[in-house]
Amino acid sequence: MVEFDKPRGLSITTAGSEDGVKGNGKATENPATIASLPERETGTVRRVLMLLSQLADRPGESAQSLAARVNLPRSSVHRLLTMLRANGFADSEPGGGFGPGTELYRIAGRLGARMPYRKLAEPYLQALSEQFRETSILALLAREQLKMFYAATGSPPDPMRYNIEVGALEPLVWGATARVLLAHLDEPEIAVAIGRREPSPARGLELNKTELRQSLAQIRRDGYGISHAHRSLNTVGIAAPFFDGEGRVAGSLAFLIPEFRWASAPRDQVVGALLAAAAGLSRQSGSVSD
Repeated sequence: MVEFDKPRGLSITTAGSEDGVKGNGKATENPATIASLPERETGTVRRVLMLLSQLADRPGESAQSLAARVNLPRSSVHRLLTMLRANGFADSEPGGGFGPGTELYRIAGRLGARMPYRKLAEPYLQALSEQFRETSILALLAREQLKMFYAATGSPPDPMRYNIEVGALEPLVWGATARVLLAHLDEPEIAVAIGRREPSPARGLELNKTELRQSLAQIRRDGYGISHAHRSLNTVGIAAPFFDGEGRVAGSLAFLIPEFRWASAPRDQVVGALLAAAAGLSRQSGSVSD
């Protein structure tokens, strides 16, 4: 069984420009320099990073609660919060708690707009295709156009695989990869997508609004969707959505499986692996589940 919470072989590092020099000519610390810092300094850095993570994940908590979460004395947390507030990384909230400051929001906003979903999804796609020997897909929502597009794929060693057109905008009303996105949009957006009356890509079928509404309700209830021959003939699509740091649907992870193999596939395991992968990608994208 593949563990998806922390993808295999995935390590998180910070990347700087070559030779540790920024574009403005100022030298930056490289990993070797950081490693040589006194233990007290590196310990302080770790405490600050832990506290920033808690402020982002659990805004409004008291200093005492934060101290318990990061396993530090309350006096140390108060000192760190004072420093963070002075630099705009933390702020007071109603009720006596603390939350992210304006500078932290500014940084998060700039990074969030460039969230590298393809890069984050690659280990999940590879692991899914290796485990089940089927084609896996990353689909991303183009919300302004109310469309979706395939952004990356994972190919199995099996010679029977799907050729996926990456980057082409596709309707949201056909296929599990799209419907799991549509299910989490606002009602006016759903109505617009339905109103376009786009036929199915595989067979040119007319959209059945009742069937679609039932499908969207099932997706919201179960957390995933399944479709048959919507985009490719004799093919089953199984998909689960993932969400960004604001809790908005951002895309989906999916399998494309030939009908004859789906008949004997370990369905519960396939669905469970997709849900776990989508949940892991949501966490890496900044989404926090209750």
